[in-house]
Amino acid sequence: MPSTTSFDIGFLSLAKDPQHPNRNEDRCITLPGYAYAVIDGVSDKSGLRYQGKTGGQVAGKVIEEVIRHECQTKQPEEIEADWLIRCFVERFQEIHKEMGSTLSIKTDPTTQFGAQLVLALEGQSSFRFIIIGDCGLRINGLDIFFFQNPMDDICSSIRKAVWYHLGSQGVVGTKRNEIARAYTVNGLGSELLDWSEWINEDALQLLMEVAFKDLEHIQEKVDGSVVKKALLGGIRKQSIYMNRIHPLGFPCINGFPIPRDLIKQFDYKTKDIETIELFSDGYFGCPKETQITNWEEHIAQVEIKDPEKVGDFASTKGSFDGCFTDDRTILILHSKKTNLKEFSKMSS
Repeated sequence: MPSTTSFDIGFLSLAKDPQHPNRNEDRCITLPGYAYAVIDGVSDKSGLRYQGKTGGQVAGKVIEEVIRHECQTKQPEEIEADWLIRCFVERFQEIHKEMGSTLSIKTDPTTQFGAQLVLALEGQSSFRFIIIGDCGLRINGLDIFFFQNPMDDICSSIRKAVWYHLGSQGVVGTKRNEIARAYTVNGLGSELLDWSEWINEDALQLLMEVAFKDLEHIQEKVDGSVVKKALLGGIRKQSIYMNRIHPLGFPCINGFPIPRDLIKQFDYKTKDIETIELFSDGYFGCPKETQITNWEEHIAQVEIKDPEKVGDFASTKGSFDGCFTDDRTILILHSKKTNLKEFSKMSS
């Protein structure tokens, strides 16, 4: 039997393109008394579709199915991260067999389907939290748990360096965004001939120096030669660090084993929890307050301050042509006893 939940639940999930909500690769799970989760599907750079769904959407659906099944067969406090990973691997293998010929043999199988997860399991007297990837968690508006992927910083620095270089060359608008994104994906290892008018071999060397200097904070923990290799390869080469114990290693649920050191699992006593916020990385940080409206106000300010995402909120993509940088999802649990306290204060 599940615990009787004593939390009010609210959530919001929006696609980066408001005109195409069906392309949202985030998803939310709310099973009161059992489980709450935010899943962020990883965009497949190949652009392939699987029965009309993106690879990130397929992965998100697989993860949701597994979590729902486990909650039907186990008590929430019995569910462990290691066991979930094994279940994910088995289900992904089944999906590969089911789709068979629809999978591209030219595509790295580790990158066809992938997603990040933050999961809260509601037991009788405590919550178990499991985080795999860069979805985030905040408890009581103070304790933040968020995996910072060093490859995101590296690829963001590529884009920022190219973006400002193009600006100095008088390149603006859609073309500027297209070129910056192309180098972010392909890296600074070789000249992209379509854009050689603005970025030649000499410019590439300069961009490497600029991006490398921008990553001094990473070089405190990661050898400079490793950082340079990643700058040369860009997003297309980041899968070599996926689910590996490596200075640039990062976790992703993609149907393959994940080292335990890349997974967070911990428990909190329910009596010590006032609020739980689960969120995808599309919000670029957290607001001070804990209502959904506060999260939307926060992203609105981010968009005003740095819409291109080349400043304080540097990213591998920016917001353009009416589209946000990324899909975004927030799921919030507010303790009902907290709400009663607040009502009592307002009434006195």
